[in-house]
Amino acid sequence: MHLEELLQSYVKEFNQQPDSPNELLDYCQRMYVNGELDFHSYRQLFQHLHEEGATSSHNEIETV
Repeated sequence: MHLEELLQSYVKEFNQQPDSPNELLDYCQRMYVNGELDFHSYRQLFQHLHEEGATSSHNEIETV
């Protein structure tokens, strides 16, 4: 899946554009966890969205 396809899927599901790259990254991660996105596509999208300034909420979780 390419970024444009991810964006179209997001708009189709939510009837609006994402407010930030973070929202699109969250959506991408949810698709991956639900088995709707293969690992290769997930990694490419993850990297591209991080280059666009997205940060994963998983990075903010402290390890105990």
